[in-house]
This record gives sequence, structure tokens and C-alpha cells, in this order.
Amino acid sequence: MPIRTIAEFCYIIASAAVTCAITRLAMWGYPQGADTIWVVGMVSIVLVIALGAKPLMTAWAAERTARDHG
Repeated sequence: MPIRTIAEFCYIIASAAVTCAITRLAMWGYPQGADTIWVVGMVSIVLVIALGAKPLMTAWAAERTARDHG
């Protein structure tokens, strides 16, 4: 079972969800800037996903190597 890969994927999803929640709270807290806050929030979510891609691929490669050699 690829537990490390699943854990990394869940971490990416959780991080994106928290970023989305913070964005929504910021939009609620400052409605005059909602348009700008939304754009910045979406860029932040994309960055969170992009930054999680390398650890995800590293975990996937490590598990694939372990499976092939073990």
C-alpha cells in the first residue's frame, strides 16, 4: 500500500482546503477587497499545490523503488 504517497496527497488537499478557508474568511472580513482577495487566494492555492508536487513525486518514486527491489 503506497502510504507515503497517500499521505503526501492528503497533505496537499488539506493545505489547499485551509488556504481556501482563509481566503473565504478574508473575503468575508473585508468585502470591499473581495475581488483582489479572491485572485490572491487562487494564486496561493495553485502555489500550495505546486509546492506539494515535488514531495508527492519523491514519495511515489521511493515507494515504486521499494516495491521493485523488495
